[in-house]
Amino acid sequence: MKRRWGDRTEPSGIWRRWWFPSVVLISAVALCLDTAFVKRPANYRVVTGAGWNIVRGDNPYAPELGLDRFKYSPLAGLLTIPFGVLAGGGLFVFLLTQCVLFFWGFQRWSRAAGYPLGLSSKLEGVALGSIALDLAVAIQNAQVNLGIFGLMLLGAAQYAEGKCLRSGLVLSLATNLKLFPFTLVLCLLTGWNARFWVSVVGGTLAWFLLPAGLLGIERTFELHRQWVQLMWRDEDRPFIMLDVGSFLERHFGIDGVIRYPIGVAVGIAIGIICLVLFRRGELERLHRFLLPINGLYVLLFSYLSESPTSVLAVAGIFLIGSTAVEKSGGARIYWAAWMLALVLVPGLYSDFAPPGIESWARAIHLKTIGYLYVTTVLVILFRASGNRV
Repeated sequence: MKRRWGDRTEPSGIWRRWWFPSVVLISAVALCLDTAFVKRPANYRVVTGAGWNIVRGDNPYAPELGLDRFKYSPLAGLLTIPFGVLAGGGLFVFLLTQCVLFFWGFQRWSRAAGYPLGLSSKLEGVALGSIALDLAVAIQNAQVNLGIFGLMLLGAAQYAEGKCLRSGLVLSLATNLKLFPFTLVLCLLTGWNARFWVSVVGGTLAWFLLPAGLLGIERTFELHRQWVQLMWRDEDRPFIMLDVGSFLERHFGIDGVIRYPIGVAVGIAIGIICLVLFRRGELERLHRFLLPINGLYVLLFSYLSESPTSVLAVAGIFLIGSTAVEKSGGARIYWAAWMLALVLVPGLYSDFAPPGIESWARAIHLKTIGYLYVTTVLVILFRASGNRV
């Protein structure tokens, strides 16, 4: 893949080489320790409790008083059992494992997108600024969104690197654990790569049936039926999420069900664009923009979109900042666009925002507006890049 950074490098040295991974690691460990031993969020009990319920033969998707429901696959529930065995330290390991997976995937994807982090301290600074706040939110909620997005980043990077068998296995695993990565899989299937098709189909069946080795076929199918039933019924929850349907119903009185026809239309458009890019061989544009646009698509059209899921937006925010670093002239507008994205999406919803401003931002669904804004900027960048690719 063509690199857009030319021969630009920076002086080498221990500090130059290790400052970024050191800051990332120290910050991640500190956040994970604080969450595991100080905040102790209830979501972790939901995740690990589901695994034990599966082993005992109970329904892991049944409601528990004062707790949210478990909304992941049977395999996801079983994978949490080793963390539960670790007792007090299990939550720390659970969170830190996701952080490592996320940073590994992010580094791999940024390189595949044409912005390798090791070539520029400015780019590493943009990366840190783009992911920091949403990363903290994802960690403190103790869910699995950070790990799922790490798998998506890794799978997208592997596909761009020509490792299609690995990509299919990784993305089919991500889809089995939580459904939304399937939209990324669908887009990549339009490349008609035989190895990716075989890997996705075979991997999907393998991950689906893997719990049967422990639970038996009948019990495995029953658990998947309960999972589908829960997710179907959960559409009846109030429209207080961060998606377009909730935004339209709350502020304009438009029936939130409109998200479905809009979502299908936008999804088809994204798929067709991917097909065209594959046919034209414009792989640099495809691998740079597919993952950010796909993440924003999920956030805007899923009725389950909420603050912990907003980590899906960080790839798009990073891409805007990376464009600002790359520009030799006229970069101010891109820097301003990046800063505004940070304010709209994670900034006013983070612990750094004053309580009054945070409440105001939530009341008007400002993060949904931020998703639309980031999507618009990426579409502009996508169209502009067509003149150079």
